[in-house]
Amino acid sequence: MYKLLIVLIFSFTFTQEPCEGTCLSEEETQGLYSNIQALEMKREVCESAYLNLESQIKDYDVSILNYKEQMNLCEEQIEIKNDMIKTIKPKWYHNRYLWFGFGVFFTSSSIYLAGQID
Repeated sequence: MYKLLIVLIFSFTFTQEPCEGTCLSEEETQGLYSNIQALEMKREVCESAYLNLESQIKDYDVSILNYKEQMNLCEEQIEIKNDMIKTIKPKWYHNRYLWFGFGVFFTSSSIYLAGQID
């Protein structure tokens, strides 16, 4: 018990100086403060980059929607043009070479038959 009392007395008499808020030296405090400032700047940069990326993602989503809408419009336009081609394309009986061939055949056959009448 006597030894415990001696240890307690020496521990209270030879303690370190009391800390005034921080137990770090002035240089260490300045170093920590500059590190904190640098990390805050990096955090701000990261937050601005994150906001920039979010806005780019939104713009990309809008451009994808516009692209899909344009593709649908182009496909619809192609269908309309195919229908127009089917409507405007001449039928088989509008072929001028066919009519010319029929004309030559009927004219030559009528001349031949007229020569056979004698």
